[in-house]
Amino acid sequence: MFDNLPSLGCKILQNEPLSAHSSFKIGGLADFFIEIPDENALIEFLKIAAENGVKYFILGGGTNVLFDDAGYRGAIVKLSGVFKNFEIKGEEIFSGSAASLPAILKASAKNRLSGLECVSGIPGTVGGAVFGNAGKNADKKDDCIISAVKSVEIIKFDDFVKKILKRDELPFSYRKSGLENCAITKVNFLLKKEYRNDILKEILESVKKRAQNQPLNVPSAGCIFKNPAGFSAGRLIDEACLKGRIIGGAKISETHANFIINNGGAKSKDVLELISLAKKTVKEKFNIELDTEIKIVK
Repeated sequence: MFDNLPSLGCKILQNEPLSAHSSFKIGGLADFFIEIPDENALIEFLKIAAENGVKYFILGGGTNVLFDDAGYRGAIVKLSGVFKNFEIKGEEIFSGSAASLPAILKASAKNRLSGLECVSGIPGTVGGAVFGNAGKNADKKDDCIISAVKSVEIIKFDDFVKKILKRDELPFSYRKSGLENCAITKVNFLLKKEYRNDILKEILESVKKRAQNQPLNVPSAGCIFKNPAGFSAGRLIDEACLKGRIIGGAKISETHANFIINNGGAKSKDVLELISLAKKTVKEKFNIELDTEIKIVK
């Protein structure tokens, strides 16, 4: 089925453990794990998948996903090669979707370009961050990555057509980009030249603050829940007395209640039970619905 993909530079692994590709360190075997180096290979893969009815999931940095213990019956796709590249021209950054978000942030600071400070300390890839509209504050548009996006290049899943969407054409909202039916291949950021010397200092201070307030030294997938309007999900879970709650190998962090950590040998079912417990308890105590921010991949 995928016989011609290696000739296009793709790397294909079978029965690949997904725990090796997730910051949670959780997940069973994927039927196929395919690394795709460029747009031509990606389009060819999408055509093959459509013709053969193959289920697939395009993985970013693996920092915001929970894979199932049973693995994945289909193909996990990882963009690599040219998708990892980026360049700076004046006040713009032209980036492949698989470029490292921390590397982009560091490069922008070194070039005295401001506008991406909102994603300080957030791991993963540019494409993943744009797809989930990553950022600090849900209530402030300038505190999400959309504020720095000039355009996004995509390949549509239905007709495999490449298209460039300007920011005002993108239906962004809190932790959503509206780009669920396409693959993000490139992102063009428009930043602002700053002549102050403290951009990198501001970023490092933000990273330090995150390290103090979040359990970054243990496997997790970042914040589990979106913040409900006007509320902090972590505070609600904390006030529901769920900090430190353990199920199997998973634990609601005592450092930050919106984190579930792999406390050693955690299974996806352990994490899902804690997610269910948090939702149920917060609903009963505060009549507030919690919505998951992480992507649960089955």
